[in-house]
Amino acid sequence: MRKLSLSIILSCACLSVLAQSQQSDEAPLSKTRALYDAPFTRGMVSFDCAVQFDWKKHFVETLGQVPPAALPTVDRLQKIEHRIFVDRSGAVVSETPKAADLTGVSHGADLEQALQAMVSAGLNAWLPFATNVILPVKPTKASFQTEGADYKLIMSGTNVAATLILASDMRITSGVSTLPQPLRFETEFIGKSGGYLLQSLKTSSDISPDAKWESSFEYAYQTVQEIQLPSLVMVTQHATPETWLYSLNDCKAVTGVTLRVEAPKQ
Repeated sequence: MRKLSLSIILSCACLSVLAQSQQSDEAPLSKTRALYDAPFTRGMVSFDCAVQFDWKKHFVETLGQVPPAALPTVDRLQKIEHRIFVDRSGAVVSETPKAADLTGVSHGADLEQALQAMVSAGLNAWLPFATNVILPVKPTKASFQTEGADYKLIMSGTNVAATLILASDMRITSGVSTLPQPLRFETEFIGKSGGYLLQSLKTSSDISPDAKWESSFEYAYQTVQEIQLPSLVMVTQHATPETWLYSLNDCKAVTGVTLRVEAPKQ
């Protein structure tokens, strides 16, 4: 269980470090960035939600059944309530109203730790797209090149070496970085009135084109205070494979100053 948690967390950490390193300020990038619905650039400061997870369903989908010996543990875990807090620095899961005492609950602490890791991993993987830092901002050098019907965005700078592939409608479809860490990913976006929203993400620390994916993330959305936030998150570790599906409700957003990125005048 700990191996599963670490694998996904490392994938998210690589993506986050890459995103935070990317920087540029050219007109084409500003126009591209404006096509994406990134709530942290449109006035949102943070949000928090209640987390809903069905332990019995998880065991059935993973093992085919809930082993009789595991029933007391599953029943105890199901009673624990969680909330997740998300801001630009990351996602943090907490038990409410206080941390549960799982002393004497067989594998209870390990399973609770794994759940919290998966819940935070799902939102941390989404965060670079919600802050729109997956696209570079200055001073990192960035240049567009045409590649058939697609565009290749090449980035270079201090401890940054990465390439993004964008479709003709400027949706990011994939990316590869060698610095700050090896990372390969593929993405799918859905179009909404406010802009493109991340629908799915696959990641791998092996940048070989034929390497298998290590982790996958899928998202559905809800409107909270006129902001699009995840309502359903699915996290999959392909080596196991094990899928963690959870929902977010009772969400509350804190808003502040709206940041607008405008293309420089010609």
